[in-house]
Amino acid sequence: MKRHENLHSAILSFVVAVLFLGAGLVVNFVVIKPLVSDDNTPLENFIFTMLPTLLFIAAALFLITGGYALANDIMIEKGETITADLTSINEYFVGSGTSAVHYNLFCEWRNPANGKKYKFRAKNLPTNPKQKFADGKVLVKINKSDPRQYYIML
Repeated sequence: MKRHENLHSAILSFVVAVLFLGAGLVVNFVVIKPLVSDDNTPLENFIFTMLPTLLFIAAALFLITGGYALANDIMIEKGETITADLTSINEYFVGSGTSAVHYNLFCEWRNPANGKKYKFRAKNLPTNPKQKFADGKVLVKINKSDPRQYYIML
């Protein structure tokens, strides 16, 4: 996981939520209000009012998703730095007939408190990290309460 990947997701979620909220308000006050009248059947009025409601629900879902991602980023940022063991680095070519190479780094760490093993990975690295981690040790910042939330300090 890249550093602040959760923060970028949170910001994007908040922006999308604001867009859905704005669309819901515009649809509600500009489009729907003139269509809702006593002359319509209750079903027509219900259908008219459902569109802005669905947009508001979508906005709420994006706000919740953004809040969760922001909370994860804060927990990781305040987390603990551990030293994991490098298990492998693999390379792959991007697309067929191209010479562009990307690298994936894999490492693992055993929690001394409970003996549980955690695996970490950094994907799509543009350069080979082999020289940087020649000693076989990788620094990883983890969330203290949930080590599955992490980023590898490259």
